[in-house]
Amino acid sequence: MTDHMIQRVHDIQEIANVQGRYMYYLEAHRYDDVLSLFARKSAEVSVEIGEGGVYVGRAKVEALFLRVLRPFFTMPGMMPLHMLTTPVIEADSASGRGHGMWQTIGCNSFPEEGGLRAVWQQGTYDNLYIREDGEWRILRMRWLANFRTSFDRGWVEEPVYRIAPLDWSAFPEDMRPDLPPSGAFESYDPTAVRVKAPQPPEKG
Repeated sequence: MTDHMIQRVHDIQEIANVQGRYMYYLEAHRYDDVLSLFARKSAEVSVEIGEGGVYVGRAKVEALFLRVLRPFFTMPGMMPLHMLTTPVIEADSASGRGHGMWQTIGCNSFPEEGGLRAVWQQGTYDNLYIREDGEWRILRMRWLANFRTSFDRGWVEEPVYRIAPLDWSAFPEDMRPDLPPSGAFESYDPTAVRVKAPQPPEKG
């Protein structure tokens, strides 16, 4: 195995660890540690979660996690538990850029009128990574839902459950997304064939 191949394997594992740490930190409400995983020097850093739109720039990424998601996920009874599966990760060691994709299955509980709603979620991470100061960090985080459904209804009857407290239009301007949803791939529709599906990173 050449030095180049060894470095590539190392970089792929480091990227996988960054994504895994993100999942554990989010579940544990360690939001400062979550933010430590994101690029600090690039104006391109961005986050898109679900159908809320795209937050661009370090300040807006911090606003999303500290002022939107932290108050939401620390409400009593909330559970943001997602498991990563089927990874495809490509890294270019020379340029310090990487691309990773994972499928996720999630167990969530969300507040609604009258109590909590237990929800299944399935979606895809389609993330870009950059090496800064010798460490891999997230440059673009994109998670889009395939389905989000109440546990007792299923995705055919309820393909995309709407999370009422996360009404981005009701937030102050500095807490709203900078761009509309990317529409990078489609959610499940029981009346259609899914054409715009996630495409894994190509081998470099």
